[in-house]
Amino acid sequence: MTTTTERNAMKAEESYLRDIGKRLKALTPEQREAVLDDVRAHFVEAEDAGRTPEQAAESLGDPAQFTERVRAELGHEPGRTDRMRRILLWVATGVAVFTAMFVSFWHPDDSLEVPNTQFEAHGFGIVLLSLVPALIAALPNFASPRARTVFTAAVAVMLSVVGFVFPEGWAFAPTAWIAWGALVVPVIARNGPPAAGWRIAGGVLALLPMAFGIGGALVGSWDLNLETVLYTGGFAALGVLMALGKPWAGVILALVGGAALVSSALSPGMLTSGVWWAGGLFITLGAGHALMHARPRTPART
Repeated sequence: MTTTTERNAMKAEESYLRDIGKRLKALTPEQREAVLDDVRAHFVEAEDAGRTPEQAAESLGDPAQFTERVRAELGHEPGRTDRMRRILLWVATGVAVFTAMFVSFWHPDDSLEVPNTQFEAHGFGIVLLSLVPALIAALPNFASPRARTVFTAAVAVMLSVVGFVFPEGWAFAPTAWIAWGALVVPVIARNGPPAAGWRIAGGVLALLPMAFGIGGALVGSWDLNLETVLYTGGFAALGVLMALGKPWAGVILALVGGAALVSSALSPGMLTSGVWWAGGLFITLGAGHALMHARPRTPART
C-alpha cells in the first residue's frame, strides 16, 4: 500500500517532469523524451541515495533554469536561428557589393562594339544599378524579427529573378544562393545541430564542383594533373569533416569560396561561370555549416 510520503514524493517528481516537459516543446519528441528519461533516472538515483524528491529537484535547479540549460546544450540558444539568418544575409550583401564592383569596373562587356567595362561604357549610373542586389539582400535585416523570415523568402526570390533580368545576372547567382541559405539554414537548425543526413548532403554538395572537374578530365576536356588531384583530395577531406559536423571545416570551405570569387575577378584567365558559381556554392555551404555547428552559449549553473 502506498504511503502518504510516497504519494507526495510521486507528486513532486511528476510535477517537476510535467513542468519541464511543457518548457521543452521546441525540442523534437525524441530529444524531449531523452531529457525526461534522464530526469527520471536522476530522481531514482536520488531516492537510492536517501534524498527526497524535493532535494533531487533542487539539485537540478528550478524548471526554468534547468530547461534553459538543456535548450542551450542542444543548440536552442535564444535568438540563435535569427542570428544565423542575419549573418548569412550580411554575407550575401557583402558578396553582392563585391559582385557589383566586379561587374562595373573589372569585367569587360563583350556585347559592346569595343569591349569595355560597364563603368567606362555607361558611367556611374551602372554602378548604382549593380548595387541594387546588395540593397535587396540587406533589407530583411532591417525588418522586425517576426517578419524577417517572410522578407528573406521574398528577397531570395527577387535575387533569383535578378539573375535572369540583369545583363550580367549570372554573376549575382552566388548572392541568390546565400539568400536561399539564409532562409533554409535556420529551419534545418531549429532543433539544434542538423542530423547526419543534412551533414552528409552538405559534404557531398561541397564535392560537386571538383567531381565535374574530374569528370571533364576523364573524358579528355583537360589534363588530369597533380594539382587537380590535390585539390580534389582537399575538398574530399573537407566534405568528410563537414559530414562529421566539424564547424571549422565549414569556415575553411567558405574562405575557399571567397578566394575563388576574388581570384576569378582579378585573374581573367580563371574567370568562368563554373568557377564563379563554385565559389558561391562554397560560401553558402561553408558559412551555413559553420553557423549550424557553432557551439551555443551555455548559461552557467546557478
